[in-house]
Amino acid sequence: MKKSVLYLLILGLAVSIQSCKKDTNKYDIPTTYNFSNVDYSGQTYRLAMITALVNEVKKGNTAGTTLNAQLLKNMYANSGSPFANDTLNTCGKQLKDKTFATDQSVLEAIFDEAATTSAANANATNGTAGIITNGTKSYLVDASGIEYKEAVEKTLQGALIYYQITAVYLSEDKIGKQVALADRQHHWDEAFGYFGVPIDYPTNTTGLQHVGKYANDRNALLGNATAVMNAFLKGRAAINNDDNNTVTEQVAIIRENVEKGVAATAVHYINGALANVSDAPTFHHNMSEGYFLVKSLKYNPAKKITDTQIQTLLNYFGTNFYTVSTTDLQAAKNLLSSIYGFDAVKDQL
Repeated sequence: MKKSVLYLLILGLAVSIQSCKKDTNKYDIPTTYNFSNVDYSGQTYRLAMITALVNEVKKGNTAGTTLNAQLLKNMYANSGSPFANDTLNTCGKQLKDKTFATDQSVLEAIFDEAATTSAANANATNGTAGIITNGTKSYLVDASGIEYKEAVEKTLQGALIYYQITAVYLSEDKIGKQVALADRQHHWDEAFGYFGVPIDYPTNTTGLQHVGKYANDRNALLGNATAVMNAFLKGRAAINNDDNNTVTEQVAIIRENVEKGVAATAVHYINGALANVSDAPTFHHNMSEGYFLVKSLKYNPAKKITDTQIQTLLNYFGTNFYTVSTTDLQAAKNLLSSIYGFDAVKDQL
């Protein structure tokens, strides 16, 4: 009995000491991304460049408007003062060098093809690139019905924004404990900057951009964007306080929930395609969004989906949007929903 009492006393003392240790390691986590030395100006410039470039490509959706391939390439590489906003021209940043390497030439080829198609000013049909329209909505598409504007926008959102957040700035090389504190802080800030939300998200949803906008669109059903924001706040505070275990935990949360937002948005656009099979422009627009969102899932080094599953999904979309079946689209929707646990909400996404 005495030994049991002694054991309990020792155990209680150990717990008490451990509790004290935890208390001394507590630190404040702010409710907004308002740390003393934050700087993600480069990301702000690049998000603005993406918007400007996409808007330029979008002009091709209007019949009779010819796109300038060299201008699009100059905007991509920030060469020759291509932007209407001179701040972007002189900021010293560009999109090309931050894009996943093998996708750089892919994008430039899309610029060339979009310009050539716009100059032809043809009506799009199966096998003929041009403008697909219902009299109200019009989109510039290739011979397979893939929209050029969405090819550019979603490739940049995947091969640049999503890639930079999940694979580059949240990597051990950028924020590992061996990295100098100021560099860890800055790299974490840059990852946050690419997310494209205000510092007081989700209270404030003004000015949401790109990946952050799509994440917010799914947030009411999934809570994914709020989870990302909370993890960015907690992770930055953890870096400030050299709490490496917490940093690692928050990286995992960010990667998981940014991926979830991309995947759920792909389901959203598959739903849009299924609901608009008889409206050709809307159907091809939704198909293009969904297809390139699925392609972008590959960039996350900790992705939940496998490369084989991504290829299966792309096979469901096929290589010609004019001939894809609703059965295949439903199969793609079901597979995505199964992988990410969306079954209860897949019809509402």
